[in-house]
Formats: sequence, C-alpha cells, structure tokens
Amino acid sequence: MSDWAPSGTGTGPRYLRIVDALAADIAAGRIRPGARLPPQRDLAERLDLSVGTVSKAYSEAERRGLISGEVGRGTFVTRARRQNGPVAPVSINLALNVPPPTGAEGLIASTLADIAADEDFASYTGYLPHQGLRSHRTAMAGWLEDQGVEAAADRVFITHGAQHALSVCLAMLAGRGDSVLAEAVTYSGMLALSAHSGVRLHGVELDADGVIPAALDRAFETTGARVFYTMPTLQTPTGAVMPSERRQEIAQIIVRRQAWLIEDDAYAFLFDKAPQPISSLIPERAFYAMSFAKCLAPGLRIGAVLAPDAFRDRTLNALRATGWMAPPLMAEVVARLILNGGLGRQVALKRAKAALRSGIAQRILRSRLRLRQSTPGFHIWVGLPEGRSVTGLVAEAAMAGVSIAGSAPLLPLDSAMAGVRLCIGGPESEPELERALCAIRDILDNAETLSLV
Repeated sequence: MSDWAPSGTGTGPRYLRIVDALAADIAAGRIRPGARLPPQRDLAERLDLSVGTVSKAYSEAERRGLISGEVGRGTFVTRARRQNGPVAPVSINLALNVPPPTGAEGLIASTLADIAADEDFASYTGYLPHQGLRSHRTAMAGWLEDQGVEAAADRVFITHGAQHALSVCLAMLAGRGDSVLAEAVTYSGMLALSAHSGVRLHGVELDADGVIPAALDRAFETTGARVFYTMPTLQTPTGAVMPSERRQEIAQIIVRRQAWLIEDDAYAFLFDKAPQPISSLIPERAFYAMSFAKCLAPGLRIGAVLAPDAFRDRTLNALRATGWMAPPLMAEVVARLILNGGLGRQVALKRAKAALRSGIAQRILRSRLRLRQSTPGFHIWVGLPEGRSVTGLVAEAAMAGVSIAGSAPLLPLDSAMAGVRLCIGGPESEPELERALCAIRDILDNAETLSLV
C-alpha cells in the first residue's frame, strides 16, 4: 500500500499527527500488517511537508512498534508475529508525571537560537549572582504576579527546578533525625529527599479536600515537628485541591505552632484563577516553591523559591553551596518566553491538553476516579476494587504494556482515599493514552487477581 496518506487534521506537532493517523488506520484495519508505506520523500511531497518532518514521524512510529524499515525494500507495517516470535508490546508510560506534548521543544530551540545570535550571549556563560540575574527575577516575579502570587524580584531566588528549591528549603529548616510533616501520600521527590537528608517524614491524614487541619494540629503535637510540606493545589499523587477556608485554617495552625511551611505549587498555572497559596497568608513563616517544568519543559531545570525575609542570607548561601547558581542560559529562555508571550501560549495549550486528556480519563474510567477535579491536571487518582493491590495492578499493567508506579503512603489510607496515580501527560498522543487507560480499566474490571509468588 505505497499510496497511504494520513487522513484528518488532528492536533499537535505535524509529525505526531502522521503517527496518530497511522496508528488509527492500523487499529481500524484500513492498513494490514505487512503493508508497505510510501517512501519518506514521496509522502513529504504529497503532504507538502519537509522530509525531516516525515522522517521524524517514521522514527516515532517505529519506536512505538507500528512499522519497521528494511534496507533496500522500504518501510512496512509491523506484522503481528515475526519469525523470531511475538512482537514485544511497546510500553506506554503512565508513571512519570510530565506535561503533554504541545510543541514546546520548537519554541525553546528558536529561543536558544536567538540567544546564541545575541551580542550579549557571552554574558550568560560566566559566574553570575547566586540569586539569579535581576532581569530574570523581574520577569519571573511578573509571571507569579499574573498567577496571583505576590512576588517582588528581590524575594525571587532562581533554582535548578522545584526539586532543588525543596532541597534548599528542607536543609534550612530541618536536620538529620528531625520530624517533618507531609500528606499521608505525598510527592515521590519529597520521599527521596527525606531519605537522602535523613529527616523523618510523618504522614498527616487527608481527604478529598487535602490535608485535614485537625489531623495536622495533632501531628504537630505528637511528633514535635516544626515543618510541614504540602502541595495544596492539584496535590500529587491524589489531585486534591484544598478549598480556601481550609487553607486559612492551615495557616493559622502554622502560626500558632510557630512552625514553618514549605508549599509546592507546581500546578497553579493550570487554573484560570489559581487558588491563593497558603504561603501568601503567612509569608513570614512560609517558603513557596514553583518551577517551569510542567508549564514549559522539565529539561530546562529552572524553578524559583520565595523565602521569608529573615532567611535571605541563608537562602543565598544554600544556593551557592548546592549549585552556585541556576543555569543563566535556561533562565534567559524562560524570561524571554515570559516577556514575548510564548510561555502564556504554552500554558493555554497545556490547559487544553489537560482538559482533553482528563475527558478521556473520565469517559474510560468513570466510577474508578476517586476525585472529580474541577480543573483538569496531568494526573488522576484511581481507586482499586476490594481485594486488589497496587503491587498486583503495577505487575498486570506492565504485562499489558503500560508502566504505572504505586505511591507508598506514610499512613494507612481509608478505603475512600486508597488508590494509585495515573499520569496522563506522558503518552505522546491521545490514542496512545486511550489504549493505556483501556488496558487499566480492563485489569480493574477483571475479577481475577494476579498471584505474585
């Protein structure tokens, strides 16, 4: 079938539209295994695209196991079985919480090219202030202000992503053996950080609205902890969004207990009007961490932390000790995209992708979803049928070609909150996401459980 061409328009980068159309035609039986695809140059001319775009599409299709190239013969739709046995399923990753593809890589590439051509390029390659260039901090402060976060440039400390920000904050507030509070199921990065630093994480009960204030107050009393780490907006792994009344209660408890708050606000950008951060209610006792990973690209490794004024010198020293400075070239990319509107356009695209993918999850998993998110995110929290274990689900999903990761709770969860996180931003296309979620649904609906020996 050398005259095949993709039908439909679709969304996203052109090369992915070709791959998605090919996958759909294979699934519908319009292209049979063994069918020969057009040469890349022929398809590029037919679609009025560059050969590079079609080449990228063919490479991605081969990575997914849809096609294979044979030197001297051409490119063929992969057969169900080959002479050396069955084709291994291509794993779809629902374990890593990454933003869905929206063409950010092209935007970053063009911005880097502009920076490289700038006569001031050399100024970004030397040792620069630990806190970050003022021009970069001013741009980021403006971005935060637009998100509803009060942030003067002098309070912005640029970091190597949010994980670095959390590391800096934790190191200033707690030492080896100290107790730190967090939600009963919490961000895996904080689990890794606590293991590395030697602090003792204690879980606090949570419900569909996030951490329970009375439980937090009791935990401060019983553990002697003086630090609370939380992600009140689209909490990971559950996706809970804390209402404003509860945020005020949490702030009051922090002040009354003379404790410190570390607030991780990775997903505020997904809201048209983001909830007010807890840290803005008590800036003198709170650290606010964010990054540009989820709203732009994780590989930039650029984030920021807002620290209380009393911690200014200690924060500067912590940045110097753990990295000297965040990479100025990447900070310049972020600053330029803030100022020219590129970041805003990426946010709009990612919000649309989150809504589209959340809709797919709602349709396929229906009653399995623990929380109904009014604002779609990049992860969902799925409940397990009685008698099923997270370990069993992870194993069965892997056998079906889907990667998921269980969340180790710090406290036993009641049946209303127990579940597993599925990251819906990772798959490169919506058809790929749909296949993965259908596989999970079928496993959950199957009465038989996997026996692990």
